[in-house]
Order: sequence, then C-alpha cells, then structure tokens
Amino acid sequence: MSDAASSATPFDDVRDLAMRDVQRDRAPADSVREALLGMGREGDFGRLGEAAEWLALWQGRFPPRIENATLALFAGSHGISDEKITLSSDDSTRTKVEAMRAGTAPLSAIASQVGANIRIFELALDQPTSDFSESPAMSERECAATIAYGFEALEGQPDVLALGVIGAGIGTSAAAVACALYGGTPNYWVRPGPLTPKDVSAARTELVNKALATHRGHLDDPLEALRCLGGRELAACVGAILAARIQSVPVVLDGFATTIAAGVVHAINPAAVAHVLPGHVTKRPAHEAALERIGMRPLLPFEFNTGGGMGSAAAVGVLKTACAPFLGQPSG
Repeated sequence: MSDAASSATPFDDVRDLAMRDVQRDRAPADSVREALLGMGREGDFGRLGEAAEWLALWQGRFPPRIENATLALFAGSHGISDEKITLSSDDSTRTKVEAMRAGTAPLSAIASQVGANIRIFELALDQPTSDFSESPAMSERECAATIAYGFEALEGQPDVLALGVIGAGIGTSAAAVACALYGGTPNYWVRPGPLTPKDVSAARTELVNKALATHRGHLDDPLEALRCLGGRELAACVGAILAARIQSVPVVLDGFATTIAAGVVHAINPAAVAHVLPGHVTKRPAHEAALERIGMRPLLPFEFNTGGGMGSAAAVGVLKTACAPFLGQPSG
C-alpha cells in the first residue's frame, strides 16, 4: 500500500466530491429567460422567474417541470437532548415519524397536496450521538458513513429534492456548528424563535460554550466541525446535497439546520451549493443570519417558527407555480 493510500482518511472522498468540477449548460435557463421576456417586461415574474431559471439550469431541460419531487426527512437523536436544552424529546421524534409513516401528520397532507413523495430516514434513533459538550458527537468514520447514507435520498431519480430534519436537540447542534463555521458568540447563533423560554436559551448557550471549549483547535475544518458538534441528520443532509449536485438535481432547503448543512458544503467549496435554494426563512433570527453567510435568499418568508420539512415541502408547490407559465411550451 502506498503512503498516500495509507494516509487517506474517511473524509477525503467527501472533500473530493465537494471539489469536483460540475459544468452546466446554460441553454435551458436562457430559454426560460427568453420565454419570460416574451410574456412581459424584465422582472415581471420576480422570484418565480428566477426560480424557474434555476430549475431549468439544474434539471438541464426546458421547459422546467416537477414531476417526481422527493421530500427527504432525516430523523436523528442527540446525547445533548438530556441536558434540558430542548422543548422536544426523542419520544416525540418517534411519534412524529410514526404519524408521517401513517400519513396522519400535517406534513403528510402538505406533501400530498404538492405531489412530493415523502421518504423518512431514521438515523439510529435508539443510539443518540455523543454529548458534544464532552466529546465528539461522531467518529470520523461514522460521520463519513452517514454522509454517504444521505446519498440514498437520490434513489428514484427525483427532479427536485426537498430536505427536512426532525429530532430533539437539532437546533442547538446546528447552532454549535454555525459558531465553528462563522465565529460569533453562541448566544448569537442559539437565538431562538419567539416561543422559546429564556432559561432554555440560556442553557443552550452554556452548552455550546462548553462544547467550543472542549473542541478548541479542532474546528477549523468544516467536516471536523460537523463530526464534533453536529448530528447524523446534518451529516446525511450534507451527503444528499453533495450527491444531488453530481446528479444535477436541484435541492430545496428547509429551516436553520438544513441551512447549516448547506453551510458545511459551502465552507468546503462555495460553488458546491449553486444547485441549492432556501425554500423559506423561519422566525428564528439565526436562520436569516446563516442564509446571509452563504449568500442565499429564501424563496418566500413563510414565517414558520421552525423547519421540520413544512417549508421545503410548501416551496415545492411554489416551484410548480414557477413552472406553470411554460406548460405546453415545446421542449428545447
């Protein structure tokens, strides 16, 4: 075995995938622009027109259309969920998963309405990640394997992939990763939505401060930040985003956590998230701040309190509306 092979790490393949050059033919997007100009004046279709161009570019076809949308939901559990920093619990995560599998959850109805196929990925719910304030949440091998598992969201060859995450402690974990990626104080990134009690926010801030001290000196690499402070759901989202780029599938983000997953990819290679669109922005101030860091504008301000897949699912319906003006247009 060569020295290079023996020194390879599980993250090397992830970095190579993120850095891979992906070229797109702009002709389909240009066709959208020309068609829109034929329907009105410059800018008449606003964000809908921009979204249609983006879809056409990454689908590689004109007219753009959504016929096989997938909503991928990654459900994870965290060792920190025992630290009284969450309003949820692992039991409620399982209840949500069961309701979605039974088709009785509100999200099930939204996905059905917009024609998105829900795929639920349970990420070892009975084996929470380690408490990241005391030790790395995952080993490098486990984190890399979970990133690879995220590739499975692309099975079935969707023409658009909407992401969502559920689980207790996810927001705090994402805030910790945001601190590693972007700096700033923990209370800036922990900033909650309007319904979170002050004592819970304070406990989250204290926990993230402790975690940053524990892992000081090991957080400059975005993948190391992910494995030390993140969760399996974030790692799986990273994998789904990377695989979707290679397969030319446009990706719709949901809330703060999925945005931070995109931020990990962006930190490795800013060009590797050109196929990603935030479906919405929540009421969580840190969500808007994270979008600013990666230079993205949300499709719509739905003002949900959180993510959980509702925003990305609803955005699929908006994207179908963006495609509507081109129905009946000859393919080019």
